Amino acid sequence: MLIVGLAAITAKAQSVPSIISSIQIRGTLFCTINGNINSNGTPTPVFSGALVQLQCGTKTVLASAITNASGVFIIPVNPVQFVLLSLQTNCYLFVATPLATCNSSLSANGNLISNLRYVESTVTGTITLTSTGFYQISKQA
Repeated sequence: MLIVGLAAITAKAQSVPSIISSIQIRGTLFCTINGNINSNGTPTPVFSGALVQLQCGTKTVLASAITNASGVFIIPVNPVQFVLLSLQTNCYLFVATPLATCNSSLSANGNLISNLRYVESTVTGTITLTSTGFYQISKQA
């Protein structure tokens, strides 16, 4: 039932593998006020060592990863536990590490958050999601 539901949900997005072997959430976090790459052409430092969490529903942490030296994170998700549409509509990425950790001049009063979007499905059954772009929210309680 999971595979049928997932195939119906993502059929418009390209070919979906018949067996889903894994779901990965990937992205790069930058050390900027909004966690995104600068659009003004200046070099953008990455945010290494940041804790990025997959949160669903009412702030329930389901998985997490630490960004590497290049600011990249990969969060593996068990496809047996989640339906792709649920991940895209009920879950988001939350950066638990304060921005001031990567640059003391950045705000310490908020956290970064991002919705998820579908990127691709491979013939080996891996589905990739990524950030839709981070934005700052008030600190979570």
